[in-house]
Amino acid sequence: MAKLLRYITVLIFVALMAAALNISAAATDFHVKPKLPDNQRQNGSTFFDLLVSPGQQQELIIEISNLSENDIVVLVEVLTASTSRNGLISYASKGEMDESLKFYFEDIASLSQNQFELPAGVSIEVAINLRIPNEVFEGAILGSIRVLREVHQEEPDDDEGSINRYASVTAVRLVHSDNAEDIQPEFLLGEIKAVSINYKASIIVPIRNTQPRIIQGAGAAARIYPKGSSDFILEQKFDNISFAPNSIFPLSFIDEEGYELNAGDYTAVVGVTFGNQSWNFEQDFIITEQATIEVIENAPNPNGSVFSLPEQGLSTWMWFAIAGGVAIIITVVGLIILLTRRRRAFPRF
Repeated sequence: MAKLLRYITVLIFVALMAAALNISAAATDFHVKPKLPDNQRQNGSTFFDLLVSPGQQQELIIEISNLSENDIVVLVEVLTASTSRNGLISYASKGEMDESLKFYFEDIASLSQNQFELPAGVSIEVAINLRIPNEVFEGAILGSIRVLREVHQEEPDDDEGSINRYASVTAVRLVHSDNAEDIQPEFLLGEIKAVSINYKASIIVPIRNTQPRIIQGAGAAARIYPKGSSDFILEQKFDNISFAPNSIFPLSFIDEEGYELNAGDYTAVVGVTFGNQSWNFEQDFIITEQATIEVIENAPNPNGSVFSLPEQGLSTWMWFAIAGGVAIIITVVGLIILLTRRRRAFPRF
């Protein structure tokens, strides 16, 4: 009986894991490939890296393949690349751009439609229309083409149903010259603010890349002092930061212990390094009582835990499905154990 119990348990576990893997595979079972044009600078790459001229008009073609056995719907969007809180260039979501940015990628790239139906096993080509500004721009314009597969799942408590989206991004870099990276870097410090990040009290120190240049391998360090004090209360360091052109890196101090953001006068001392150059800043700022109230009010769970949604991975309903499967395993195993004990209590002669 013990062997039978182990056998059944393994079978159920394997079946549930296979179901989970099928869910994940079904969610991402499409492929996007760029059709590289003649003005591509890097042949064989997986993104567009184009040498363009003022006033040029061009179509960028991507091939979207439905590799699944089901019909799907995809949404195609264009985004300007930004800098994430982790110090990485973000192509998948919108971020804060610096006021020095002249041309958003969304302003020069467009689609005649952005929703497409793909039957099972079918590939289609989608054209993104580029209209390069008549003005010669320095450096690079950096953006992305984001393709989202839309999946609808009905929820008992939601008449409209929940929507889970799975994305693929193709980067696009546009330059007028092969010397686009020769622009001298320049950083400035933005206005420091108290905000709520993942429902935690936080201080944002915005480091501005004011140049149309991709920065890779920068460093940043910041300390927060009570104004007039020589003893810092917060410290943060980042190595190997990548900045998108004319974007803002939101260096963040996040209170992981709770909601201890106190009103008062503070001073931030910030240093940025890139290559053999360095920039140093000092800025006084005030956290008002109103700011602390707003941060706490924006936190649905003021007793401590961070609630954050992952950008990728299994969605909530998938985890519920897996949790339900685990509950089934426990129930089946419990019943088998109960039956085994009953047989031992009433042996057959």
